[in-house]
Amino acid sequence: MSENRDIKFTQSKLEQEAQQQVNPKQNQAAPEFSPEPISSPELVNSPELVNNSEAKNNLEHAPQTESQPEPTLANHQPINHQEWQGFDQVPLDPVHTNHYTQVNTESLIFSCLLLVVASLVIILPGDFYPAKVLGVSLAALLIISVVSYVRYQHAKSLAYAVCEHELIMQQGFWWVKRTSLPYSRLQHVSLSHGPLERHFNLAALKCFSAGSGSAEIELPGIEQQTAENLRQHLLNQAAKANPAATPEATNSTSEQQIAALTQTPMKENRHDDS
Repeated sequence: MSENRDIKFTQSKLEQEAQQQVNPKQNQAAPEFSPEPISSPELVNSPELVNNSEAKNNLEHAPQTESQPEPTLANHQPINHQEWQGFDQVPLDPVHTNHYTQVNTESLIFSCLLLVVASLVIILPGDFYPAKVLGVSLAALLIISVVSYVRYQHAKSLAYAVCEHELIMQQGFWWVKRTSLPYSRLQHVSLSHGPLERHFNLAALKCFSAGSGSAEIELPGIEQQTAENLRQHLLNQAAKANPAATPEATNSTSEQQIAALTQTPMKENRHDDS
């Protein structure tokens, strides 16, 4: 019985192997389904697909334009004079107090020089008339007093204001003068300080506008560190107000051009004696 079972098992195994050799494709895995592209001319040329593809192409190739703000129309209605903002309404800052001491020191030096000149006028001729000595002395004292008073009052009248769009300066005690320099016209800012100004830690600020050869605003009596910070602030504001032309750019380029033109090469002519 066991032998018959083994024979039947071997026969069934041989039959299965024969079937696998005859039909090998049945044991392979089924291929994955991949959708074929639409090849029907009716579906390709349908108006819905054509319109959708054209709209998609128009959106992809459409130029991206930034939204520009609409121009505001000018308002020509007059403004009431009570709404005008005058120079008197702008608070001004005085210059440093060391500037007053500097002016008094300069006046003292001038007085000494004037007394020396007056003494020479009296001594050199050799005529020591009391009337002459008194007249020369009174004239010298009067000149010293007037000059010292005028210079001191002028120093006291100096004031300035750093506003949002402009720099304002005031000077003069008899004829008051106020100068306003917009940042859009500011071209160059320089600092200068003499021996006395360096002694009192002061500097003078000079502002040049576009198209002017001389300084439109000359503000002395500012502390050196404050003057340097103010100079940088003014240049930054001028760059923001007029980004097309950076301050000091035209001056630096013109100076470079002048230097290039003036620097001519030196040529040595050597002649050999035969």
